[in-house]
Amino acid sequence: MTAPQPHERTSMPTTLRALGAVLAIAAVLSGCSAGPKSPADDPAAGKSGIEVPLTTATCWSAATAGADPQEVLSLAKKYGVSYFAAAHALAERPAFDLTQGCAGSHQVEVYKAVAMDQVKPVVTTYTALLQSGSKAYAKLAANVEQACMNKPLLEAVVRTGLPGAVMSPVFGDGVTLGWAPPSPEQWEAGQRVYACTMTQKPAGTLRYASVFRKSFPTSRRTCIDNKALVYVDCARKHNREQISTIDVSAAVAAKKFPGRKAIKPGPDGEYVDVSPALYAALDRACTAYLRAVSTTKKLTGIAEIDPDKWPAPDGTYPVACEADTATTKNPITTQGSVFDR
Repeated sequence: MTAPQPHERTSMPTTLRALGAVLAIAAVLSGCSAGPKSPADDPAAGKSGIEVPLTTATCWSAATAGADPQEVLSLAKKYGVSYFAAAHALAERPAFDLTQGCAGSHQVEVYKAVAMDQVKPVVTTYTALLQSGSKAYAKLAANVEQACMNKPLLEAVVRTGLPGAVMSPVFGDGVTLGWAPPSPEQWEAGQRVYACTMTQKPAGTLRYASVFRKSFPTSRRTCIDNKALVYVDCARKHNREQISTIDVSAAVAAKKFPGRKAIKPGPDGEYVDVSPALYAALDRACTAYLRAVSTTKKLTGIAEIDPDKWPAPDGTYPVACEADTATTKNPITTQGSVFDR
């Protein structure tokens, strides 16, 4: 994690403004849960080592579909793709073989299952799911990521009016969000859902839904001390809290948002030159999300773009959304997380 940025935001070389930046999405697919049974109806979903459908609120081991090279080779031949294409697609994809109980320590949680026929382009062959380097797959991935958002994230992110933006909650180190199609075995058994996944390493008991609630461990949330410019446990005194991030890569690609060329030198170091109008839209999205998870009236949503992550090492363009003092007021010091619902 890089050091937090100063409590200032520059939208052009001569203009300084408080930090900010949270992106959003205009066109988003809501997705839906799928599977023959819900976990509440199927007691096997809460137990380890039991075969259950790939559905919402099931948990799984971290075994990957690409762990066995011979199996990858067999699948490549079966579905008519190169070994390298299959290996690349399956390398980090969960195998979804046997469950781990969600109530106990687990590594992969399917926090939402989205019916395949709800996401464009509609996939009809498993071959398409092994061609992760194609343009069609890239479009599919973007649409699945949008469908994985829950209602608070979706309603907030649309406030920016930016195409293809995806808002995600902040979990802290060791937790990553992603998605995966069914395993080849599940596909052959007729399962047609995309799994929105939360992976935690090492295994733990966190659940995706908990991050939106006050019960989520304060020590796992990310707060910032403006004076020392360090990340701190939110139980300690701090000035702002990271509450979500938004990937605006699609908007950058569509030339609706400035990319790496927008990094400019400033009086306090480099900054990303974004227009006041764009920042205002991003701040509205941040605030909408803050109001969905918190009752605080002292703080508002402020968007921040870190020039050191523009783009990030994985090629995405992330924007941090923070609970912060309004830009027209002096920063205040608080303790505890803003998540209090």
